[in-house]
Amino acid sequence: MKLVCTQENFKKAISIVDKITSKQITLPILKNILLETKDGRLIFSATNLEIGIISKIGAKIEQEGKIAVPSKLISDFIINLPKEENIEIELKGHILNINCGKYKAKINCLDSEDFPIIPERKGENQFTITNNKFKDVINKSLSSVSLNDIRVEFTGINLSFFDNKIYFAATDSFRLSEYEVEIAENDIYKEIKDTSVIIPAETLRELNKILHNATEDDEVLVTIENNQIFFDVNDIKIVSRLINGKYPPYKQIIPSEFKSEILINKGELLQSIKIASVFTKKTDGEINIVIENDQNLVVKSSLQESGENQTELNINKKGENQNFVLNPRYLLDGLNVMDSFMIKIMVNDNVSPIVLKIVDEKNEKTVDNFIYIIMPIRK
Repeated sequence: MKLVCTQENFKKAISIVDKITSKQITLPILKNILLETKDGRLIFSATNLEIGIISKIGAKIEQEGKIAVPSKLISDFIINLPKEENIEIELKGHILNINCGKYKAKINCLDSEDFPIIPERKGENQFTITNNKFKDVINKSLSSVSLNDIRVEFTGINLSFFDNKIYFAATDSFRLSEYEVEIAENDIYKEIKDTSVIIPAETLRELNKILHNATEDDEVLVTIENNQIFFDVNDIKIVSRLINGKYPPYKQIIPSEFKSEILINKGELLQSIKIASVFTKKTDGEINIVIENDQNLVVKSSLQESGENQTELNINKKGENQNFVLNPRYLLDGLNVMDSFMIKIMVNDNVSPIVLKIVDEKNEKTVDNFIYIIMPIRK
């Protein structure tokens, strides 16, 4: 292997794949990045056996080759280099020689044959979604994912297909989010219609980092096959195992009608919940929301050893008065991902699911492609 590439591109590719290299002592090869040349490209590959990432950059290649390079070592070296135009790389045996201006390094490497094979996508069970839309889906969904792996299916986001719509759902059994994406009918391959898969949350966190470095209009190609999911965006590919398990029929708990609908300023509600949280337990706190007329909502909280708090907010209510108790953290998580000035809270009683929706500022109508649901605390 002998090549020249820009320092900027090399540094960017290393930073993309380095994050998922494994810390497993039992499999030292997983601490390495596979460097490989092919078709005028330098290819960086890393895997932890659950997720694989491949990034490609352009290079002037004089001699083909491939080698497994210690990830932390080469990453730390490249990141700390001063800015130069190019990096020269030459492989001699199992020693990788790197020259960048006045700085030189020789890195001991491992045989590339020991590096796990990262699967390639072959089928056509795929659809495309814009980068901007996918980032929004991920950001709004991740907060509802369970951090407890007792029910492994709750540690991922459920992806289901119906007609020309894709539904992304996440829950930890205390709250639920659903994001609906409509795409062109011919973009969904017929074999994945009316099916569902569960994507690990960690996979989407890694994908989200990559999407934030892409342009808003870039398209993400998503392919599903052999219990794996592939994401292609520009010269970067992520492949991940899917979670084995059956997602609960969550749509059954979403109410179709409500006894009360409350239009409220999101920023004011967010601030009142943060203040109320000061007077609650840090882990399993409770806040009381009381609506006794059409114009006002009261947020209450108390803690025996600290004191109590009460905030009154202006609202526009239709329907019955309400009184319910919520975990403030779940409410804050939902409000933080709702990018609107106003929101609508829809309630039936103090034991049924409470639904939050974004409101379009122009016409005060709800935006129905995203819902956030919280289960109240029964008293």
